[in-house]
Amino acid sequence: MTGSAPGSPDTSGSHHETGALHVAGIDLSFARRGAERLAVLDGFDLEVPAGGIVALIGPNGSGKSTLLRVIAGLLTPDRGAVTLAGRPVVAPDPAIGLVFQEPRLLPWRTAADNITYPLELAGWDRERRTQRLDELIDLVALERGIIGQRPSELSGGTQQRVALARALALQPEVLLLDEPFSALDALSRERFDLELLGLWERARSTIVLVTHSIPEAILVADRVVVLSSRPGHVVADIVVPTSRPRTVADLDAAVVSTTATEIRRHLGDASSTPAGAATDAPRAAA
Repeated sequence: MTGSAPGSPDTSGSHHETGALHVAGIDLSFARRGAERLAVLDGFDLEVPAGGIVALIGPNGSGKSTLLRVIAGLLTPDRGAVTLAGRPVVAPDPAIGLVFQEPRLLPWRTAADNITYPLELAGWDRERRTQRLDELIDLVALERGIIGQRPSELSGGTQQRVALARALALQPEVLLLDEPFSALDALSRERFDLELLGLWERARSTIVLVTHSIPEAILVADRVVVLSSRPGHVVADIVVPTSRPRTVADLDAAVVSTTATEIRRHLGDASSTPAGAATDAPRAAA
């Protein structure tokens, strides 16, 4: 399926547009003791226009989380390149925010201090940090009464909201989400997905979302990119033909059912593991 989803950003513009992400020919492997290197990504290509939302879905171990770390500049590929608005990404970049599966908050710092930590590292003074904190609390719909509490005193959903605010602190052009809502119950997950879309409407960051949920991918994304089994490469790039703004009720539409069926078909093809493939991939290769 090709073309542009209704309401999705124009993909015909320059790679140099602010927030435009270009991943070209990424190969990545990990060393293993007493064995050949483990190939995790193989010739991976991905383009996301500025302000676009792409969901990555694929079998366990297909390299989805690894790809996010390459895009974030946390891992150096064996081959290939990542560019953001035309400039190479070769190290952690403040223009790229990453939210992990677990909130990974600093346990000795309050919610407020966790959120503003990137601002401290960037040298912002206290007055400027406080002003930005107020903006972020509103942006991610945090209760103001909890910002003085430590992570152990917060619910899982609130911890993830704090982690999201922290990732947005420096107003990144790109937001990478590694299954951030996977630990939540189904109803909470739907609510957070809708809040994520609301946040996107306000901030218009480019978003790459890793998920194992087909409904989540269809609800949130302009396109769903299906990965092969390891080493991961693109099996299909499927446009979600649903206009924005979206609601959970849109998932009942016939066209969404057709899209879900297409995704499942490609996932079925992708899940057939090559003979002799290793099964001990590092955690980041999920």
